[in-house]
Amino acid sequence: MKKILTLIVGLLLIGATAQAQDGLFSLGVKGGIGASSYNLEGAPSTWTTEGTASWHLGGMFRTNIPVLPIYAQIEALYSRVGGTINIQGVSSDSEYINRFDVPIVVGLKFGLLGISGRAFGGAVAQSNFPESGDDADINNFTWGWQAGIGADIKKLTVDVKYESGANLSKVTNAPTIKATQWILSVGYFFGG
Repeated sequence: MKKILTLIVGLLLIGATAQAQDGLFSLGVKGGIGASSYNLEGAPSTWTTEGTASWHLGGMFRTNIPVLPIYAQIEALYSRVGGTINIQGVSSDSEYINRFDVPIVVGLKFGLLGISGRAFGGAVAQSNFPESGDDADINNFTWGWQAGIGADIKKLTVDVKYESGANLSKVTNAPTIKATQWILSVGYFFGG
């Protein structure tokens, strides 16, 4: 019990040190690149996928929980993801999806020497932009998840995360097709 109490107090002190350089609320911009692909579940062995580059750009809002080393962050991102699906040796054109992503994550912060490390995870709401150029349908979000690690150095933030989206297949009894990606992003918080 004494070790657990010491560990909790230690985490709170580390969190307070990391929080000392942060305000209660932070607003910023974010962009990044990634490697996206389609994950096939339940597909015949003759189906394969190939990845492609992805990117995103948008804004972010973070709130820090006072005294505790915990934060919550929401982002609004325009993303372009894609990949290729090969069915029985026939390759489709690279499929790109333009979408509106809203990641909502909760994380744990730990700090040392002015650098705040983070581990986080949460949900991501996704809505595809129609090919006709119309706006995204905000009433038609699907849900995925993401998890990752990051670091904050003053107002600069860097994240590495993995994301898995919802099933893209609309056909009953068809293989599950999910857009997945590894993401590297860089952001900048204003003010403070």
